[in-house]
Amino acid sequence: MKCGLITPIGPGHARLFEESCRPSVEAAWGYHHGPFDELVVYPMDDTEGRHGRSNRRNAAIEQAAREGVDWVFLLDADDILAPNAFEAFGRILADEPALDAVWGLICELDPAGEPQLREGQPERIDSYADFLAHAPAMAVQIGGFYRTRALAGLRFDESLDTAEDYTLYLQLWRGARCAKRPEIFFLNRRGQHSTGPRSATGQDWRLATDRLWAGAVRETPLWAEVDHAGVRARMRVTNPLDLIQRTHLAGQFFEAEPLSRLHGLVAPGARIVDVGANVGNHVVWYAQHLSPAAILPVEPNPAAIRLLEENIAANGIEGVVDRCGIGLGVGRAEGRFRAETPDADNLGATALTPDGAGDLRVVTLDALLGDTRVDFLKIDAEGMELDVLAGAARTIARNRPVIWIEIQRANILGFAQRWCRANGYRLADSVPYVHTMDYFAVPEAFVRPETAAAHAPAGRMPEDVSA
Repeated sequence: MKCGLITPIGPGHARLFEESCRPSVEAAWGYHHGPFDELVVYPMDDTEGRHGRSNRRNAAIEQAAREGVDWVFLLDADDILAPNAFEAFGRILADEPALDAVWGLICELDPAGEPQLREGQPERIDSYADFLAHAPAMAVQIGGFYRTRALAGLRFDESLDTAEDYTLYLQLWRGARCAKRPEIFFLNRRGQHSTGPRSATGQDWRLATDRLWAGAVRETPLWAEVDHAGVRARMRVTNPLDLIQRTHLAGQFFEAEPLSRLHGLVAPGARIVDVGANVGNHVVWYAQHLSPAAILPVEPNPAAIRLLEENIAANGIEGVVDRCGIGLGVGRAEGRFRAETPDADNLGATALTPDGAGDLRVVTLDALLGDTRVDFLKIDAEGMELDVLAGAARTIARNRPVIWIEIQRANILGFAQRWCRANGYRLADSVPYVHTMDYFAVPEAFVRPETAAAHAPAGRMPEDVSA
């Protein structure tokens, strides 16, 4: 079997190729041939920057195919091949002979020349969905073994100055048999980018690949597995760059630490109202970890509602969810509003703006809830938090719920001092953010659930833990 090693040599890389890249290939071949009988090296000259690395790679792949090369390895001139690259690949291919492309772990040389594995990367990737579940910088890099016939009909996009590698990865993972395995095939030397008219930095690559990644995820059903305290949840992902969805892809609930504080504030059997439910991060967590009697999400944004409904269904919590607030916003008074999302990658920052012709209806919580009992009220209204409180005056006065509220900096004094004093609440806890503050507010006579439970008659939980 024949292997071709392809290296485009761009402006400023000729010395690196001759002094370290080529010798590393010779050393690896001398150490072990792996499954190969022959190695052909294709150093593709572009030292004047007239072609671009994509053109040079495409030309070399076509030449390798004509010359009967079975597998190609793509190695940049500023990187070095691992000493046991061929031997390690041989072990993988012996176990999984049907594979068409194999990548190893992302390993970088630190400033002292010592190899360091990139933290946070997965050791294995086995499917297209699994590939999309990881940020491009954490998935794979160019250095890998590719079956030559799997590249037939595929090309690096020569119009791109960066991210052309990721476009090829997307095509391969969609249509070929691909895998990432816990081996090291090459070592990436950072900060040695080629110069010239077609060059790009690592930051350029990251920005470009992130957008390609997001586009691919929009076209592919993707679910994140989220674990908290040993309980598994599934959360739908449509934009991996979104603040909350990105947290889900990392296997965590958004605001997991503040959510955990609710164990000391909310008793089992509580009725929960979640204003600004967004995609259901908190709703799913409540259902799985607070044993509530009911959860009433309030969410007006259609883009968030689609994911909210999918997450409710995927986690089997329909029976505890009251949908009367889905499709509505809440505020000081009834009216028409429009949704504005200033950052496409932060769906949770969507704000409502008054607009008599707007397509979103806003009501008061008092009108929405009527006489419904509320034990815990969470408010995340992107600047409308004081309006939500004003429209919930009767509900709060009657039920005295625990309140978790996100407060814009401009509204902190209005809530923490004026509102709490006027309504007999005190601040039990807080979480600071850059532009906001989260407060946990409780009635002045509040008794923590564990304390109330200790004094309740055996066999039941008191209905009102603040009494």
